[in-house]
Amino acid sequence: MTPQQQLELDSRPALHEFPISPREPHRNKSAPKFTYHAESLASAAVDSPRTVRLALAGCGVVGSGLVRLLYESAPAIAARFGVRFDLTSVLVRDVNRERNLPLEARLFTNNLDAFLSHDADVVIEAVGGDEPARTIASDALRRGKKVITANKDLLASHGDSLSALASENRAGLDFGAAVGGSAPVISTLRDLVGASAPLSVRGILNGTSNYVISLLERGVRLEAALASARECGLAEADCSRDLDGRDAAAKLAIIAWITYGIRPAGLHIRRTPLVPGLERLVRIAATDGARVRLIAECTQLPGHRVAAAVEPVIVTSQSAFGRTTLEENRVEVDLGWPSPLSVSGPGAGGRPTAAALLSDLLRVSPPPNDRGAGATRFFSVADPREHRWLVAARIDSASLTRAVAAIGLHSERFIGDRPNAAVITAPVTWNSAQRLIAALELLNAAPCVARYEPAKKAEVLQ
Repeated sequence: MTPQQQLELDSRPALHEFPISPREPHRNKSAPKFTYHAESLASAAVDSPRTVRLALAGCGVVGSGLVRLLYESAPAIAARFGVRFDLTSVLVRDVNRERNLPLEARLFTNNLDAFLSHDADVVIEAVGGDEPARTIASDALRRGKKVITANKDLLASHGDSLSALASENRAGLDFGAAVGGSAPVISTLRDLVGASAPLSVRGILNGTSNYVISLLERGVRLEAALASARECGLAEADCSRDLDGRDAAAKLAIIAWITYGIRPAGLHIRRTPLVPGLERLVRIAATDGARVRLIAECTQLPGHRVAAAVEPVIVTSQSAFGRTTLEENRVEVDLGWPSPLSVSGPGAGGRPTAAALLSDLLRVSPPPNDRGAGATRFFSVADPREHRWLVAARIDSASLTRAVAAIGLHSERFIGDRPNAAVITAPVTWNSAQRLIAALELLNAAPCVARYEPAKKAEVLQ
């Protein structure tokens, strides 16, 4: 259940209008602003909600979505959690832009220094990218404030140093919204991980690419699918990071950090883009009764090693991932149980991410971003395992057969013929699959590749 759904269950009458309260008396800016509370927010007195002042950096799709959610949910938040959020500063590029938000114009600023010096209890970073996001987060943590971010790129590059900064200054760093949108991936992993670690964590982590693939499966052309994603607010003008796997790889780096303690910047990820070739893969998979999904995966190997990959995977249409469509995200955690633990929910768009930010905002205990000193130490390695691969090319099946035989690969079967022939290889390493791809490129056959996974029985039954 999402935070928004939880709030909608509360039918108590509204207690007040949304935030713009007078400033509180001056406080010592050098003192830590974020202190941990043992009691739940729900224990606070409903008739006198505690005020928490917020500074919001960025008011685009996600930031404005959070503002609207706070406005709509203010009475329920006060009644259910005993807290009142007061937005007191909003950093934007253009202060004159019309945003149609329930905020006074005086709250907006485009002056970074003024925003950094603003006295607030919690700083929400929603600008994205590296800078000024890193400066905003670092400055707030040094001053003992709680920082909340959905910025997977910032965390993938600097998450461990920001977490250390939070510990040094008795501050808080929360980023549950950075992975999975409304699917509580990070909070689930934090609750599960202790001295041991899951056997694997794998899932669909990019709602935009999944939405596009779902439309392709319905016969929509790629450009039209991308246009639809933009119109729905699920994709930016440049969605190359969604289609080439960089977005999912950044999220996977955060998952590996929380799950296995591997520094985000130190995770070796095999990344295979969806394009070009996505439309061909979708058509070929359909003829085989299967679907294409962009799967991100971390797998524990013997010797405390971890292999990671983000790549197109062919799954059966009845598998759990095959039934995950449109902007839905799904993550499965293999703990050695008969079936994996799974979480799912919308993973793209402003409102799902805003709901995840609100969940982080309502958390009062420090998030366990560190696995602890006694936890097993894991190491990132290139994936040495063998997999089946579906390799497609603009070539006839006879030529593809010769190319496969020429480099000594064994094939399980061939699919189709000119202009789009494909082969499913016997289990081989990624290096062997690359040799076939290179040979087909020399023939100007425009090869594309996906991992091929016949469904396991337990997977279909979920």
